[in-house]
Amino acid sequence: MRRIGVGQLFFGLAFAIEGALGLSARDFLLNQQPVAQGIPYREQLACVSAAIMLLAGIGMLVPRSARISTLVLTGFTALWVLILHLPRAFAQPENVGFWLGVGEVTTLATGGWLIYCALTARNDKTVHVARILFGVALVPIGLSHIVYLKPAADLIPTWFPLRVPLTALTGVAHMAAGAAIVFGILPRLAATLEAVMESGFTLIVWVSAVVALPTHRQHWVDLFISTALAGAAWAIAESYRGTSLALAPDALTNQSPPVTDEELGLRDRATPH
Repeated sequence: MRRIGVGQLFFGLAFAIEGALGLSARDFLLNQQPVAQGIPYREQLACVSAAIMLLAGIGMLVPRSARISTLVLTGFTALWVLILHLPRAFAQPENVGFWLGVGEVTTLATGGWLIYCALTARNDKTVHVARILFGVALVPIGLSHIVYLKPAADLIPTWFPLRVPLTALTGVAHMAAGAAIVFGILPRLAATLEAVMESGFTLIVWVSAVVALPTHRQHWVDLFISTALAGAAWAIAESYRGTSLALAPDALTNQSPPVTDEELGLRDRATPH
């Protein structure tokens, strides 16, 4: 039986708790599900959405239901990108905040797909496509750190030193990791460092926020969305398992096969001495 990976654990647990939060509030996930107020049956739709997240999140942690549950969450988050985020980003392409939403939810969808691929031992072209999309999605995430430098830095607890420079640095780090994954430059190392950074955000920013104000629903939502984002990043890193830190997987598969002793003997006889 396959062991539950870090990415799968974080992803499933985070969505299960987000579903429970959504059911208790009878509402959508605010920033990640920007559903307009006033649409018919909005509260009922929010409860259906929350129930999907709760049940599929729990299902991801149960071996017998992990595959279908992961596929459901992957498809569900892909719909968020297509229906909720991309239309408003295309309508106002100058709004970096809208592209941040596209980037974050795209990393969730691609991370979910790679968890599904790991569960089903699938290793086809879709794995490569998911990695590329994840890398591209990191660009608007990193850019938002630069464009909204002061508001982003203010999310970091006041006891943490050098908040503004670190916010800018992490923005550059997001974009550098994305470029490395897209172009196959130390992709496994880049994905691992991205996962470590996302996990650090979760601990330093959002755990601190919940501790400081435990009754604020948005902080709890942000905490577990951040956990899911970290899970997606770990899923990307885990998808490179078994490959070199220095080479892209494609480079490894395109290496020439080792020369046999028989071939060496033929070469020696054909070479003039």
